[in-house]
Amino acid sequence: MNKPSLRDVARRAGVGTTTVSRVLNKHPNISDTTRARVIAAIEQLGYVPDVGARHFRLGRTHAVSALLPMIGTPFYETLLTALHSPLEAEGYDLALFPLLGSQRVRRFRDASALAYRADALLIVSQDPAQLYGGPPPFHGPTVLLDAHHPGYHSVSFDNHRAGRLAAEYALDRRLPIVFLDGADAPDAPGSPVFVARRAGIVQTLSRHGIRPVLTVSVLPEQEGLRTAAQQIAAQRPPGPFLILSMTDDLALGLRQHLQDSGLRLSEDYLLLGFDGSAAAAAAGLSSVVQPVRAMGEAAASVLLGALSGDLSTLVQRQFLPTLREDRSTVLHADRHLNPA
Repeated sequence: MNKPSLRDVARRAGVGTTTVSRVLNKHPNISDTTRARVIAAIEQLGYVPDVGARHFRLGRTHAVSALLPMIGTPFYETLLTALHSPLEAEGYDLALFPLLGSQRVRRFRDASALAYRADALLIVSQDPAQLYGGPPPFHGPTVLLDAHHPGYHSVSFDNHRAGRLAAEYALDRRLPIVFLDGADAPDAPGSPVFVARRAGIVQTLSRHGIRPVLTVSVLPEQEGLRTAAQQIAAQRPPGPFLILSMTDDLALGLRQHLQDSGLRLSEDYLLLGFDGSAAAAAAGLSSVVQPVRAMGEAAASVLLGALSGDLSTLVQRQFLPTLREDRSTVLHADRHLNPA
């Protein structure tokens, strides 16, 4: 038996095939009575739309491409989960394209790259001007997430203010400061997130006439963290000090290696992270918090608005930092004043 066709549905509902297509594509200018007749005919006949053919005719893929530095970290897992659910509810797939290294970045500067066959482009944690040396080779809706540019829809976090907040909190502890900076991989695009965050920290410390007693730049991998811990253990100040880490992941990884080096958290040193991850909260790590899930949901909303043509002006939404204080920034001697 042949599968029912669009024409069969139209005949059963007593309408034209164009009306059936409009109902399938949720066109608003269809009466409730007509829409009900078409849906009833679809159900009676067991009609299943040929999604691939319909998308081809419309020139749409119902996919959103996301260019991002990496995947697999708690930050990006949370961000992508928050993005995926609203997009999926509207029938869009989210295709991930990690940048990783310069060879892949060069590939994405080519307009024929697979990433640009989607209906919309999401650029995560990157400045498109730096990434492409100009606009991306894509003509559909483009949204930035965890980054800001005045020429694009942007959902960002105020990393410069976050850096200031972290530095001011570190200064309030009145301890020597060790700065655990995040390094960019040699073959990967630089991070505007780290640039802004670092500037907020360094400028605030400088304004108070303070410089870190030690700055260590490290990649988020075990050997680099082990080396950083050994360097801190060998060059640390004589008394308690505070480590201001560029991310929660770096802070949590360093903590284990410092313990192996004989340094005790809350006795020999305090530790402040960035991002406010669930893992940091579970470990009692004080952190500058960014609302990662809310940022992902906001970006999904902007994407859907851009795809539907509902946005008449550029959206420039920026989230502000808060600070979550926990056990990692309380010295044992302070605990009768600041119980953990």
